[in-house]
Amino acid sequence: MLNYDKTYFLQFQTKANKEKNTHILYSNKTISTAKSIKFLGLTLDTTLNWKHHISELIPRINKACYAIRTIKSFMSMNVLRSTYFSYAHSIMSY
Repeated sequence: MLNYDKTYFLQFQTKANKEKNTHILYSNKTISTAKSIKFLGLTLDTTLNWKHHISELIPRINKACYAIRTIKSFMSMNVLRSTYFSYAHSIMSY
């Protein structure tokens, strides 16, 4: 069964192409269109650029940098390294 609240249609286009109004019907219900969606941790938009994805990653990486900067003065290098790999590296590598 298709969940219409979680199903979106994303029409890819180039910057030169203008957006077309395409409607998709399934079982007499319209599937909503979206400008960007999150799919498997990656934010995709209609022009397939990285702006939306990067704008979602920046606050998460900033939190990781703040955590490392806060504990830097009283933790060993091994603890800082572990903190980096648990916070920042996992965000960037995924």
